[in-house]
Amino acid sequence: MSILDRAKNVILKPTDEWSIISRETGTIGVLFGGYAAILAAIPMAAGILFTGALGISGAGLLGGGAIPIGFAAIAAMSVIGYILSLITLYLMGIIVNSVSPSFNGKSDLHQSLKLLTYASTPTWLAGLVSWIPILGALVSFAANVYVVYLIYLGLQPVLGVPKEKVAGFTVVIVLIYVVLSLIVSGIIIGLLFSTFFAGGTTGALSGA
Repeated sequence: MSILDRAKNVILKPTDEWSIISRETGTIGVLFGGYAAILAAIPMAAGILFTGALGISGAGLLGGGAIPIGFAAIAAMSVIGYILSLITLYLMGIIVNSVSPSFNGKSDLHQSLKLLTYASTPTWLAGLVSWIPILGALVSFAANVYVVYLIYLGLQPVLGVPKEKVAGFTVVIVLIYVVLSLIVSGIIIGLLFSTFFAGGTTGALSGA
């Protein structure tokens, strides 16, 4: 199945697609390299091409500052965000795999990663418009809500979680993701500010 067909089916007919996904064999490498790494590049490309081309500055990002952020810095931050998003996805898979038996689900890292990888499809596709003010934020919010719904639908067929425990496990996954996202955001912000205060304001930030 092509990436486009899989992404379309996950979004438009998730119940049927989870049933198919649950029976698929393969490796984590193929899952990441053939799907996650490709779709996760959409937000990165949008950030580089659109946000960079629009000339977003430090004044817009930092609430009135006067430090311009050039194309090179935006590209660097987009790449860092891309790498960290894949790392976060893998860490989420490990954690969900560890927690799954507590909800009478399978302990299978490949299955856990399949669940989280394919459920992440809406947020990656939302990256196509994430650079558009207001619309991008609304689409991203809707995509995140749909991700939660996809996880809810996929827990039983993919990890064998009993129906009565699916809702509770879904909440736990969301909480884990929020914590990891805060950590990742902190890392990105730390890298950004370390650039500001490490003499990089005239180089990387100006795009020179």
